[in-house]
Amino acid sequence: MSEVPKAGAAADPTAAPRQEEDALFKLQVAASDFLFKNVRVFVWIVVAGLGVALVYSLYTEWRVRSAKSAYGAIADIDYKMPAVDQMARYGLAPMDDPTDTVRLANVEEGARRYRAAAQEASGGAAVFAYLRAADTWTRLGKDEEALRDLEAAAALGQSDLPGFAAASRYATALAGKDRLEEAMGVLRELATREKGLYAEEALIALAQLQVQAGKPDEAQRVVDEFRTRFPDSPRVARMAAFMTAAGLSAPKATP
Repeated sequence: MSEVPKAGAAADPTAAPRQEEDALFKLQVAASDFLFKNVRVFVWIVVAGLGVALVYSLYTEWRVRSAKSAYGAIADIDYKMPAVDQMARYGLAPMDDPTDTVRLANVEEGARRYRAAAQEASGGAAVFAYLRAADTWTRLGKDEEALRDLEAAAALGQSDLPGFAAASRYATALAGKDRLEEAMGVLRELATREKGLYAEEALIALAQLQVQAGKPDEAQRVVDEFRTRFPDSPRVARMAAFMTAAGLSAPKATP
C-alpha cells in the first residue's frame, strides 16, 4: 500500500512565486537604501550639471554680445569716416585731398579708432577691425602703420576666412617690401594650420613666392606636398599651369 503523505508535506505551489517576490523586495530595499545613502552625491551631480549649462549659456551670450558690440563699434567708425572721393575709385583722383589737413586728420583718427576697437575685440571682429585700420593707414600712405596692423591681425591666429584674410594680406604686404623670407614663413604657417581651400591657396602662393625668391627646389617640394595633400583639388590645374611656366615638374590635373 502506498504511504499517505503527511499533512503539510505536500509541495506548496506558491513557494516559487514567494521566493521571487522576496528577491524583488530585497532588491527594491537595496536600491532605496543606496539612493538614500548617496542622495547628496546625486544632488551635487544635478547641481554641477545645471551649473555647467548655466556657465556655457552665459559664456555664449557674452560672446554674442561682445561680437555685436565690437562690430557695432566698427560700424560707428565707418559712419564717421570721411567718404572716399568717387573719382578715386577709377584712379582719377586721390582718395583724399592732400591739402585738406582737417580731412586727413579725421582719417588718421579713424585709423587709430579702428586699431583701438581691434585691441578691445576678439576673434573675427578683432581681425576685421585690424584690417580696416590697415586699409585706412594705406589710404594715408602710411605703409609701416598698415603693416603693423596686418601683423597684429595675422598674429591672432584665427582659422577659416578671418585667419586666411589676415595672413594672406600680411604676407602680400611683406612681399611688397621684398621681405620674402618673412612672407614665406607666414604662408607656411597658414598652410600648416588650415585645411581645404585655405591651405591650398596658401601653398600655391608659397610656391609662387619661392620661385620669385629663386628657390625652385623648395617650390618643387611645395608642389609635391600640394599633390599629396590635395590630389582631387580643382586647383591642381592652376598649380600645374604655374609650375609648368616656372619650368618645374607640375602635378597633373585630374580628369
